[in-house]
Amino acid sequence: MVNQNPYAAPQARFERLTEPVARKRWVAVILALVAPPIAMLYVARPLRAIAYLAAAILNLPVAVFLGAKGVANPTAVSGLVSLLLSLVAAADGYRLAQSWTGATLPWYSRAPALAAFLAAGGLIILSLRAFVVEPFRIPSGSMEPTLRVGDHILVSKTSYGWNVPLTSRRIVRFAGPERGDVAVFRYPVDRDLHYVMRVVGLPGDTIAYANKRLSVNGKEQPTTEAGSEIVADSRGTRYALMRYQESLDNVSHPILLDPSTPPYHLAVVREFHGRENCRYHEAGLVCKVPADHYFVMGDNRDNSSDSRYWGFVPEEDFVGRAFLVWYSARNPDRAGTAVQ
Repeated sequence: MVNQNPYAAPQARFERLTEPVARKRWVAVILALVAPPIAMLYVARPLRAIAYLAAAILNLPVAVFLGAKGVANPTAVSGLVSLLLSLVAAADGYRLAQSWTGATLPWYSRAPALAAFLAAGGLIILSLRAFVVEPFRIPSGSMEPTLRVGDHILVSKTSYGWNVPLTSRRIVRFAGPERGDVAVFRYPVDRDLHYVMRVVGLPGDTIAYANKRLSVNGKEQPTTEAGSEIVADSRGTRYALMRYQESLDNVSHPILLDPSTPPYHLAVVREFHGRENCRYHEAGLVCKVPADHYFVMGDNRDNSSDSRYWGFVPEEDFVGRAFLVWYSARNPDRAGTAVQ
């Protein structure tokens, strides 16, 4: 028998279109483990998404504050809070997906919008690390006492300019490093490594280091004795050094010297670009800094591998200027200390 009702087929199509749209529980859980706010958008809960996003943003400054107060390791606290947020969001997303009864999805819960939100979030995080600020950990004592083994520092990526990420190709230049800056740069011998040193010589400067005294363009930089200091290397070995306060232009900073060692060790000096600009003698060395290059030294002068040994740092290899110790594994009270 043929159905003569002309509205039957359109009605059936309408009913199919208005059936509840399923939200898969496993998808909600996976999204929550990766990005809790995205999981909440997936189950059409925008206010919950904002709440999870706010919690994630506040996570790091709260952890840093706890570290500055010496309460706990902020890295561990931040990781634990992130894990707890993800687990809570996974349970929340599972429950909301299971109870979902909506007939239509808002635009922000659909696959294209979710993918766009994920991509935008990842891009923002990568951009902050590439162009604004990046954390580093100090593994050695070459910058003692300014930076100590176990210090975690923040480096301003806006100080000198922006490079194409993971390269030395400068796309925007703000200003060159200044004398006295504590700067992070790519190690000229192995550019996959990052070093942190103090800038002592600018392009065109004549740097002399003789009898443990630094001179810039023929002018010896003032130093005053400040007693002795016990330091420990990365293996925990402790030893005593003499501490001095050095004035480098308008930057006053501490340095450490070992009176029992020479100003450099000629046997470990490498061949490097511009070495013809340097003269090594028994009492020290003199170097003329090439154009677009810088001379750097560690504050722990006799326990530092620096420009005396492997040469000058090209301007485009500077990553940024260190400005804050945000946590210190061995000395929690150093958290929140400005780098000078």
